[in-house]
Amino acid sequence: MSTDSPKPKSVAARVIKILLAVSIIAFVVTMLPWSDSISWQGESGKSFTVSGEIEGDWKTNRVQFTMDAESAAEVGDLPAWALGAAESGHLMDLVRDGDLVDTAPGAELGAVAVVGTKAEWDPGMFTVFASADLGYIGVAMVLFFIAMLFAVTRWWRLLGLVGCKTTWRNTLRLTYLGLFFNLVMPGLTGGDVAKAVIVVREHPERRGNALMSVIVDRIIGLMTLALLALVVVLLVGEPFGFMQMPLIAFAVAGCGGALAYFNQPIRRAIRFDKLLAKLPLGDKLKALDEAAHTYFSHPVELGIAMLLSLGNHTVAIIAVWTLGLSFGVPPSEVGLHDYFAIVPVANIVSSIPIMPMGFGVGDYAYFKIFTEIGASGALGTAVS
Repeated sequence: MSTDSPKPKSVAARVIKILLAVSIIAFVVTMLPWSDSISWQGESGKSFTVSGEIEGDWKTNRVQFTMDAESAAEVGDLPAWALGAAESGHLMDLVRDGDLVDTAPGAELGAVAVVGTKAEWDPGMFTVFASADLGYIGVAMVLFFIAMLFAVTRWWRLLGLVGCKTTWRNTLRLTYLGLFFNLVMPGLTGGDVAKAVIVVREHPERRGNALMSVIVDRIIGLMTLALLALVVVLLVGEPFGFMQMPLIAFAVAGCGGALAYFNQPIRRAIRFDKLLAKLPLGDKLKALDEAAHTYFSHPVELGIAMLLSLGNHTVAIIAVWTLGLSFGVPPSEVGLHDYFAIVPVANIVSSIPIMPMGFGVGDYAYFKIFTEIGASGALGTAVS
């Protein structure tokens, strides 16, 4: 008795995917600020940035800071007092966007002297997580659950529309099974595969319809997410200008593709039905095609599904904003309206099937977007 061994191409593809995933994670890890840092402007107007350790609550407008000697030595043209403070472990006193004061006795410029202005500090990853507000995290968890109820209701209605009758409670169960499998399958959409397998087994007489419900559910969710982000980005403008063209391209491709797929003259011109019949598993693909047309013939239900998606995304974005508050993201830097652009784009990027839960890919998306708009990349990654 023999067993089939994996095909060389499939093994190579898996190896390439693993290497790519590891490379992305390694890149994100090297990009993240693991140490606290301060930056200030010296008397000459030159800016300096040195790593070290924040003393006390970094979320207040005044902290103390111990500079790291090795980091200070690597900064070119650092003032002598700063090198001396780093080597001796003296505390620096900082006022956000204000003064940098050397509190060390016998310092070059005096016992208590202003040695820099426009002082700022950024927490490292360890500091961010250690100071998280558990109350806000609890509120965010409740909001995420409420957001999920919208998504469950959307899929439940889509299942019923194609004759796959089931209870709302069972749909909730299947949805959370899908969320569980997101932890072990690539991308934020990996759990859809598990959902599809289970729901098809529960409706053997309507396999095509059951499978298409999962596909349409995901497409509606992604397209609503993209359109929401596009509207917000166009309204807000800067600092999200760099997102406009990718979002427009994504929305045009998605909407244009859907309209072309359901356009009968185009289908007849390319002989779509005949091409479909010639493909492997043509009968099964035809069943999926018929299920898709069932949805397209009920525009009111599709509109309700999009409204449920909007409710799902809105509550989820508020939950992410709450997480940002728990980690200390300043509302003046990243307001609630900003999250309506950040979260959709980051979630779309996270859907790329490379790592479970979009790990690495989604983290870098949050890090990059936060950095682009002038916020802390560490806080962006913490939120992710």
